[in-house]
Amino acid sequence: MKKITWKDLQKLNDAELHNIGNRREKNIERVSTDSRTAGNGTLFIAIRGERFDAHEFIPDVSSKGVSAIIAQKQWVAQHRDMVEASDAVFVAVPDTITALGQLAQLYRKKFDIPLIAIGGSNGKTTTKEMVTAILRTKYSVLSTEGNLNNHIGVPQTLFRLSSEHDAAVVELGTNHPGEMKYLCGIAEPTHGLITNIGKEHLEFFTDEQGVADEETELFRYLEKTNGRAFVNMDDQFLQEGEWKFKKVITYGTSSKADIRAKKIEVHESGNSSFQCVWRKKEKSLKVNLSVPGVHSVTNALAAAAVGLQMNVKENKITQALNEFTSASKRMEAITYNDIMILNDTYNSNPDSVIAALQTLQAIKTKGRKIVVFGDMKELGESSKREHANIGAVAAGMKYARLFTIGPFSKYTSEMFGNNAEHFESKDELARRLKEFVRSGDIVLVKGSRGMKMEEIVSRMTEDMYTTETIH
Repeated sequence: MKKITWKDLQKLNDAELHNIGNRREKNIERVSTDSRTAGNGTLFIAIRGERFDAHEFIPDVSSKGVSAIIAQKQWVAQHRDMVEASDAVFVAVPDTITALGQLAQLYRKKFDIPLIAIGGSNGKTTTKEMVTAILRTKYSVLSTEGNLNNHIGVPQTLFRLSSEHDAAVVELGTNHPGEMKYLCGIAEPTHGLITNIGKEHLEFFTDEQGVADEETELFRYLEKTNGRAFVNMDDQFLQEGEWKFKKVITYGTSSKADIRAKKIEVHESGNSSFQCVWRKKEKSLKVNLSVPGVHSVTNALAAAAVGLQMNVKENKITQALNEFTSASKRMEAITYNDIMILNDTYNSNPDSVIAALQTLQAIKTKGRKIVVFGDMKELGESSKREHANIGAVAAGMKYARLFTIGPFSKYTSEMFGNNAEHFESKDELARRLKEFVRSGDIVLVKGSRGMKMEEIVSRMTEDMYTTETIH
């Protein structure tokens, strides 16, 4: 069983260990940044964030019998009496977030297993879940839970590695320059996949080229370490990159791709099917997805590429993809009273909105198609332009009605035209939506995480359920 050792703690940059004599009676069994989960055998790392400071909980954590506590030097100096009276070993460091990353890297080095890192602007989580589903048919796989893909979440994921794992699938997210390089240094991936390059976090990256420069740090890391890359040949920024990989598999609809999707069909439900062809080994898989959206084909193709390279049997790859269902709030299809709701409220940017609109367009229905749209965050100076463009795109698709909420989505509403309605509150929007929808309609609900558009979905389904029960 691999564990974090006292020597590991001593390797942290500029670390000072206090109460070191207590270590003889204690082992480190787990790492936690949450005081509520700290207990016997825990190494607690006190993280200081923008809205909270876990140092406030150290006295409580210390009383729970934890093995060690990593805290900032200034705090330790100011609370020396409490530190000396504690049974825990204290590790004083200049910055606990930096120490979190350093320790996670030290721990990751104990495992000689494939680690597949997944980055990109859109579809990271879905692709990560598809890859995990495929690999789990053959291997014991550690996978990122939820959206723990940043400088805090990636270390938390790595600390879950155990001797039982044969492989790991780790999602890497970035919203500021330099983060991807930092995360690669911690996770040390052996394989890497970038889903696509899109208009994400433009407030910090300025434009798509800025996004590409940041996301492709994953590929640059793999070049330096002789890792294996999976390259989306349908993405302009990725397929045109001057990569010097010794180990690479390309995928896409392009005839140049090693693993190619052919005969793509979109069915009345919005779900897609395709033929997955690996020309190198003359293998062909027939995939029938249970999730809506043409963009799901690319995600599935990427996952199939990983599975094929990792020697998963073709029938297992097909089965895993055919049985795959969307995670909550990610193009999740909900049906109530013969009304379909496409709950795509987990996050939003211009490219993912257009993909969602195209998915709605592809679904066949006798009823009407309605879009409920909330603001896209972190677009900076391009916010007004990008929101207006969404209105123009939606108008061209001739949807029956557009309901919008948020200060920038009013530009979406204005560009859409006469059949758009803008609201100042979710209560008003939900009330109007309930009045408007009828049997057979499809409603797409989309918006950035900060808009919490799932509250609209909840109010719709609650109202529908109540109406159904009464009558």
